[in-house]
Amino acid sequence: MEGIDAATLLIQLAEKMGLLAAAALVAVLFPPLRNRILGVGQRRDKLAAVALGLGLAAWGALLGFHVGGEHINVRAIGVLIAAILGGWKAGALAGLGGGLFYATLVDPETAPWVLAASITDGVLAGLVAERRPDWFSGWRVFVTSIGIQAIHLVVVGVGLLAVGHAARYLPAWPAHLVKLVVNASGVTLFVVVARLVVSREEQAVALVEARAAADAAALESLRRRLEPHFLFNALNVVRATIRIDPMRARELVNDLADLYRYLLSHPEEAPLTAEMDHAQAYLAIERARLGDERLAVEVDLPEELRHARVPPLLLQPLVENAVKHGVARRDGPGRVRLSATREEEILVIQIEDEASGAPMPPVETGAGIALDTLRRRLSRRYGEGASLSLTPTERGMRATVRLPAEEHRRAA
Repeated sequence: MEGIDAATLLIQLAEKMGLLAAAALVAVLFPPLRNRILGVGQRRDKLAAVALGLGLAAWGALLGFHVGGEHINVRAIGVLIAAILGGWKAGALAGLGGGLFYATLVDPETAPWVLAASITDGVLAGLVAERRPDWFSGWRVFVTSIGIQAIHLVVVGVGLLAVGHAARYLPAWPAHLVKLVVNASGVTLFVVVARLVVSREEQAVALVEARAAADAAALESLRRRLEPHFLFNALNVVRATIRIDPMRARELVNDLADLYRYLLSHPEEAPLTAEMDHAQAYLAIERARLGDERLAVEVDLPEELRHARVPPLLLQPLVENAVKHGVARRDGPGRVRLSATREEEILVIQIEDEASGAPMPPVETGAGIALDTLRRRLSRRYGEGASLSLTPTERGMRATVRLPAEEHRRAA
């Protein structure tokens, strides 16, 4: 391609650079390779960086063409990328491999100097990446890449002048300057996209951790809310029951122990049967406190749903709400019914309360806070895939929780 004009040269080099940059970005966007190269969630694999840089450098050399007798190519992109990702040793190895490969494509007089220049590219870029990483961020990437390649041009030029073989090299300096700009653009494109990918990964991890922390905080809040007044009331119930029914008092102690054991050591997920047992332990103590005639408990849990996975302490605020703001608000007999069904790919859990008799003055509040906390937990965990609704019935209230299918498959 003798006598090529500057605009055509720029277009040709930009096409070559685009191919290399696209290949590098594909590697960054492919999760297993991305994690190794960029160190997402693990230590950065420097050998992978060397391999990527070598491949890009060799391909960049093959894509080169001649201008005024000089071979113009974009191999420096691969060398600089390897150095930025893996440090000066990775840069030196990529420069050595890429330089050796390129040396086979040029005349013997030029070969030693392009090899030395390629190694210089890798070492300098790696040292800058390790000691002054801010030089490879933002717009500085472009400037730093140009500076390193300028040294590359000086190394080759001085070497060729020393052996008296610079007759072609010096007159082709405009083409080399265009190459320098294009290579710097390719490196800048890679670094900007790679940093964007890492930033998004870090944000995703931070979001997951924040959601987990928020869920843990919500559970801790639920535990603290239940512990003081409920434990005081439960112990009073046990004390009163010991006098008239020691066997039942023992059962209540067991229920209380089971209740707090589960409350203090809940798992990340729980089988629905464990949640139902926990709710029944709570209701057994409330039934002893209110009186057997005031609170009846019904449970309808199909065998095929016993091992459905649900968030821990899902039912606690619902049964607490059913008792305190349903059954306990009237002086007649009441009932709390727990049930679970499956509607196609949705797990439906219902807590329904009903009571009769004259209204009694409220003694405790806080249901709205507890249910709002539960709604936020479900939203953080499932997004729009889950819901909690309250529906008034003729004699009470029905709470309905809907969870997505993938979260309630039976355990093996």
